[in-house]
Amino acid sequence: MRIAVLIIALCLMLVVGLQSCAVTMGGSLASKETVSAAGAVGLLVALLFAFGAAFVMGFPKLSAGIFAFAALLAFGFAAEFPDLKVWGFVALGLTVLSFLGSRELKKKTSEKS
Repeated sequence: MRIAVLIIALCLMLVVGLQSCAVTMGGSLASKETVSAAGAVGLLVALLFAFGAAFVMGFPKLSAGIFAFAALLAFGFAAEFPDLKVWGFVALGLTVLSFLGSRELKKKTSEKS
């Protein structure tokens, strides 16, 4: 489960980052500050996806918290950048999968003892 979260989060980090970069540049070119700010938040969500993926193998509960924070940010700025709502739901899914991964890790460590 944790390996799947790692791969999915890293792949989506690239997609979210590229899309947010395009939105930020488009908002700047059109002189729409709110769209540019929402695009910058999208870049932050992409960065949080990377951090969540980094911690999912060893600290899946921390990873779940990072993904949950990314979801909150995404939902907060979805009015100006509607695709952030999609990434917010994806982040919630990764939150659930990371939490399930923490149960998997706990079970795996108890079997070794």
